[in-house]
Amino acid sequence: MFKEIYKHLKLKGFNVYSIGQHEGICNEPYLVIKENGESEIAGTNLSNDIVEILIYYPKGSYSTLEDYRTKVKDIMKDLSKLRRVVNPSPTIIDDDKKAYMTSFYYRKIKQLRK
Repeated sequence: MFKEIYKHLKLKGFNVYSIGQHEGICNEPYLVIKENGESEIAGTNLSNDIVEILIYYPKGSYSTLEDYRTKVKDIMKDLSKLRRVVNPSPTIIDDDKKAYMTSFYYRKIKQLRK
């Protein structure tokens, strides 16, 4: 699922990284895709594959963060097999990156391998 989300967001013009890839401070908004594993759905042969999309947004630009967050949510709706779960995490300040950070969780239900 990582590759699918990464490609989609890149094609839509977002700066996208895998976890641990971005270095330095946040001078412009970027996204980090983090796989959070999968969990079996009890009583079925299905599982939830969970991915977190972390949003880093330059500190000092809080008034436009919500617009960027909405843009990410809207673009992710194009991936019809994914469903956003849970509301966005609270916005925190990442002092190392000099950025605001929030995230969305998405899941994809998939067949377990035999």
